[in-house]
Amino acid sequence: MKWTINPRDSVIADVSTLKMKWSKLKQLIESRICDSLKKRIAIHSTAYGNCSCGHAWLTLDKEVIANFCTRAFWNTSPNYDETDKKFKAGQPTPEQEKKRKHLYTSYGELSRQDIYSSCWKYIHDYSIDESLKSDELIIKSLAVIDSRVGKKKVLAIQKEENLHPLLEKLIEERLKQSPNN
Repeated sequence: MKWTINPRDSVIADVSTLKMKWSKLKQLIESRICDSLKKRIAIHSTAYGNCSCGHAWLTLDKEVIANFCTRAFWNTSPNYDETDKKFKAGQPTPEQEKKRKHLYTSYGELSRQDIYSSCWKYIHDYSIDESLKSDELIIKSLAVIDSRVGKKKVLAIQKEENLHPLLEKLIEERLKQSPNN
């Protein structure tokens, strides 16, 4: 068994665990999406060659609504947060933001590795209640569209202040498509 330190999360992890095929993780994530959104929402990822660069994206009705690019993340000059012990995205330039008007995430806000990490935690480490209370955008977003979450819980989250635009959009779609649950 090989062990490694993930510099993005400062976590020591079993390499064999981290190497779950993306297709399997994607399948597990998408199997939890509520029936009314199951055919409308998808999560994707691609890598470029042998490096860890690449991007992940979320689609709604086959239109990209969130793009998480590793290069974009590092182009924003991220800062290391001592409290959370991980890198946080820096501020994008106005030109970078202008290109992303139709998306619900900021340029470089999260990287592909952030998505993998969040998806892994969502599937393997968090209960649905922990996911709904999470401060991590992707974990909470996945929880909002989870078939195990009812309308009352989604409505309660909708009332929270300062919701991320992506989370607002997913709540809107969930409530629009799920009148009874």
